[in-house]
Amino acid sequence: MLYTGDNPILKIVCVEHMRWKGGTFKVGPRRYSALAFRISGNAVIQSNGKEYIINTNDVLYLPQKMEYTAEYTDTEMLVIHFITANNDSELEVYSLQNGEQLYKLFLQAYLTWNNKESGFAVYTMALLYSILGTILEKETKINLPPYFLKAVSYINAHYKESNLSVDGICTEVGIGTTAFRKLFKKHYQKTPVEYITDLRLEYARNLISGGMTIERVAYESGFNDPKYFARVVKKHFNCTPRDLKNYGR
Repeated sequence: MLYTGDNPILKIVCVEHMRWKGGTFKVGPRRYSALAFRISGNAVIQSNGKEYIINTNDVLYLPQKMEYTAEYTDTEMLVIHFITANNDSELEVYSLQNGEQLYKLFLQAYLTWNNKESGFAVYTMALLYSILGTILEKETKINLPPYFLKAVSYINAHYKESNLSVDGICTEVGIGTTAFRKLFKKHYQKTPVEYITDLRLEYARNLISGGMTIERVAYESGFNDPKYFARVVKKHFNCTPRDLKNYGR
């Protein structure tokens, strides 16, 4: 499937803001794929013997080289057309609870592509992958067990506490540590400790940017030892804590 990274995107063809009246349309194979955010209207699409219903705020992925029949109501969409390395065999519909974030990303991609400023193609490609990552993250969270989501929420609320541990997190939410570590690694591509460290480092960078002393930052962000904090910063960013505020900016 496209959004898991199994089918690399080679080139963006165009990004369009499209409107049309309702009707029934038969569409032949096209050389490009489409990822569309539906601003308004509904559709029923039939392809390869399957029927798909698309509602407002849904995202539709139509693979290249695929023919389909669609019955639309009055429609408004933001659409990114692109070419992929392989031809996917099925279209996909992503129905997410809150489409505002995705709408903003699609709109930014549309404006970036059509303003044609320096580097616009690269920036639009980055936005497309950001859209796909957002879809994957939101769908993953919807399908994860409630106790796992509770554990992640607990981390996000308590990462600044220096005594936070995986064992303590698992005890708090009632999940085994081995199962938690495996599930976390599968869905976040990092260990719980790495995730906690990333949160602490980003928080520390914000504190340093605000003028707080390095010693206090170490304690406030959960490292609890300025020397250990300095070693972690050096390992992750190859800079000193004082230079952390400028890293990546």
